[in-house]
Amino acid sequence: MRRPDAVVIPEAVLDEDGLAVDATQALAAIEIVSPSNPSNDYDAKPADYPAMGIPLCLIVDPRTGTIEVHSDPCKGRYAQKEPYIFGDAVPFGVWTVETGEFRRYGREG
Repeated sequence: MRRPDAVVIPEAVLDEDGLAVDATQALAAIEIVSPSNPSNDYDAKPADYPAMGIPLCLIVDPRTGTIEVHSDPCKGRYAQKEPYIFGDAVPFGVWTVETGEFRRYGREG
């Protein structure tokens, strides 16, 4: 069981009973890289999410100002990984994530 920092789900899922969401209903998972355990966000979670049936994963790293979009689950892993930097308009499935206001850890402005 994994708990993403944020998850994109269809709104109708919120009307279902229970405290958890079946991972196969998730459209995307979003991770903000932890300064204390970055390997969990870069290695473990992107290995687990495609195996759970989550089609997209966005990893935002405020330590370095970088972003990764993982997509195309195939045989339990993501087949595609696209790199971006803070300030890019990041294509993420059917969405575009505007990152111009993203902030880095320990940085002002």
